[in-house]
Amino acid sequence: MLDAAFEVDQIFCSETGMSRAALHAHPEIIMDAEVFSRITGLAARRALGEPLAYVLESARFCGREFSPRETLIPRPETEVLTNLACDLLKRIGTSGGYFADWCTGSGCIAITLLLENPGWRCLAVDSSSDALRTARANAASHGVLDRMTTLLCDTPEKSGVDPESLDIVIANPPYIPTQDIETLENQVRDFEPLNALDGGMDGLDTYRTLLRWLPRLLKPGGCFFAETGGEEQANDVISLGRVIWGARSEIGGINFVEKLSDHRGISRFILWQKPPVN
Repeated sequence: MLDAAFEVDQIFCSETGMSRAALHAHPEIIMDAEVFSRITGLAARRALGEPLAYVLESARFCGREFSPRETLIPRPETEVLTNLACDLLKRIGTSGGYFADWCTGSGCIAITLLLENPGWRCLAVDSSSDALRTARANAASHGVLDRMTTLLCDTPEKSGVDPESLDIVIANPPYIPTQDIETLENQVRDFEPLNALDGGMDGLDTYRTLLRWLPRLLKPGGCFFAETGGEEQANDVISLGRVIWGARSEIGGINFVEKLSDHRGISRFILWQKPPVN
């Protein structure tokens, strides 16, 4: 009940421009009929299960607001991925570089990294033109569109990206096995885009493609940093990488570096590195 009251307050505040404190401090305020009609319409959408972020057309990520229109709503776990990736960018060099955000969705990862690392440029890749439209709008609203190139593409093989041109690739791909989609909460299953959720029969389709092709696009010493569905899947992806590239280092391959945990202590993120030139 407390969550429902909070969400109603959020809807009120979004439509009136009032803070939540002001809303509760002035219960005597009478709403304009048009504003009240919009509020009741938004509340009805939420009551039918539509996620609040879609209702408000705003999702908070790493302290900033992003439109989630036609994209996956950003999760707290992905904030951890982004913070870890930000540390990685800073270690590589504050003077700048070029990274790709694969399966960019709303662009929240790419835009956050660009804002925190002014010398860097980004390639934001997605297989959905709707998602890229949202990513560009978000980048424009945060003032980084001039440093972000968007690319409509489903596989690195078809990307046209120059060989060995990327310092880092970050990815939060669809990773839910197809058969598990029906078990998701209805507000996820019925409202969030299927192509951002469904990772194929074993959930590993996108990882399989990325692990095969991205080493050709990474510079020597470049890194691939990815989010997974949790520890079991993280181990599956690590095993997949070892099958594809072998257990030992090889030039042109990619090597597992470490597995990192989210804010709940779940091993979820995996870092690989392309061997540097000796």
